[in-house]
Amino acid sequence: MQDSLVEELENDIIFGHFAPGARIIEDRVMERYQAKRHAVRNAFSALERRGLLVRNPNRGVEVVEFTPDEVDSLYEVRIVLETAAAERTALPCPEAVTIRLERIARQHEIAAQEKDFHAVFWLNQEFHEVQYSCCGNPRLAELIGNHARAAQPIRVVKYDDVDHMKTVVAQHFDIIDAMKGTSVTALVDAVRAHLPASAEAYRTLYERRFRPARPAKNGVDLP
Repeated sequence: MQDSLVEELENDIIFGHFAPGARIIEDRVMERYQAKRHAVRNAFSALERRGLLVRNPNRGVEVVEFTPDEVDSLYEVRIVLETAAAERTALPCPEAVTIRLERIARQHEIAAQEKDFHAVFWLNQEFHEVQYSCCGNPRLAELIGNHARAAQPIRVVKYDDVDHMKTVVAQHFDIIDAMKGTSVTALVDAVRAHLPASAEAYRTLYERRFRPARPAKNGVDLP
């Protein structure tokens, strides 16, 4: 029940039922998910650790809302961690690993084509967990997973962009191809290429949302 509640809350945060910056009320969550208070509090703590919720004095629990600069900082850390893992991955990877990654990547591709965004999210998560488990450093893989989860609300802004998702799908197969080979440089390049687009899209949406209104004309502010 606890794991299910955490997963449901995580999905609802990532896919916008609880908007960035929104306050989340315990009693309402208890009612919505038919959950006990202690389960809700435990779920809040788990999602705080994943970077999706924040507890603010006198305001309670809120959904994290990143500024573009915070997004840039998060992606800078992700690039450092993920390229470090790529550099530590023994190549070529075992065939069983690349076969599993290909299966996940194909399922992810189908989910993207069918616009099953929840499946896209979970399959992408599974793909990268398998990928980074090959780095030989479980703590590094755990850090990557934590930062990837924190970035999910940023990444989903591009899920309905068909061209973007085709690029993401192709990049997954580029990563697999590099893991089949012997070039560390090729794997690092494939990993690095996979990161920036969602962050750039988030910045565009954020600035569109918060940009100042154009000067008034005939007493009416222009968008």
